[in-house]
Amino acid sequence: MTVDRARRQPTLRDVAHRAGVSIWTASNAFSNPHRVADATRQRVLRAAVELDYSGPHPSARTLALGRSRLVALVSDVDAARQIADPAGVLVAQGLTAACDRAGLSVVLAGASCDLPVDGHVVFRGDSALARPPAVVVDAQDDAKPCVSADSATGLRDLLDHLRERGHRRVAVLTSPALRGRTAAVERLASGVVAAVHVSGDEAGWPTRQAGNTTARRILAPEDRPTAVVALDDALALGVLEALHQMGLAAPRDVSVAGVGDIPGADLAGLTTVMVPYRPMGELAGEILAARIEGRDAPAVPALPTGLVVRASAGPPPA
Repeated sequence: MTVDRARRQPTLRDVAHRAGVSIWTASNAFSNPHRVADATRQRVLRAAVELDYSGPHPSARTLALGRSRLVALVSDVDAARQIADPAGVLVAQGLTAACDRAGLSVVLAGASCDLPVDGHVVFRGDSALARPPAVVVDAQDDAKPCVSADSATGLRDLLDHLRERGHRRVAVLTSPALRGRTAAVERLASGVVAAVHVSGDEAGWPTRQAGNTTARRILAPEDRPTAVVALDDALALGVLEALHQMGLAAPRDVSVAGVGDIPGADLAGLTTVMVPYRPMGELAGEILAARIEGRDAPAVPALPTGLVVRASAGPPPA
């Protein structure tokens, strides 16, 4: 019986022979790289590429090139809460679409990422979480490329809409993760916004529960606002839940509006500001892929938003 050597899969012994090292050294180059001098490890990995050896590590080819082909999506919360946030899901969908086209894979890393990734996308988080190359989404950072939405214009249109309907006492719900939107509202607060209430879970993330809890506190009968603007739809949906539980309704007793136009906002009849989360994630992926490849990516203006008027906001109660 003869062996077709032309079709035989290369082995670790072949890689070691090509690199001029022992099998033990070749094995450590893949499995325990800290035990091997960098120059030696690079020689082993280059030999693996030349022999088309995928070996003990399925990423041998990309490791040889110094690439993992992985991109991490990070934020200030853990991965479970990251994907429980509808806005985060939309960003992840757009990012994944762009990375698929670029031959990259996405890791949902939450607040920490110890994997050898090629780059980071930071969603509503501290950009210090990410080492370069990195792109920031829905936040601002002077040192890193940012993809954002023109929430200030959308909020101006929303507050103008409420003012035109007759509202003069509007409560705003926000959270630490929404710093940019909070600053925009404070700049636009002339004669309409009565108070800004900071809410959020233990990590400062906007959630339905946080909106529900805060609404129960601020919607007491005495000095009740005529409208509530939540700076994230998750908070706004929590406000609608609280109204129902309190025997109240929007807009009969209190008008409610949000920001985001996330899935479910239409079914709830929520007036909101549309934020293009999925395109933002996709654009962030395209910018990051270019930077990983060593190409310059131009700065992009804030993506447009738009006011979506639905049934939850009407004139103040008589």
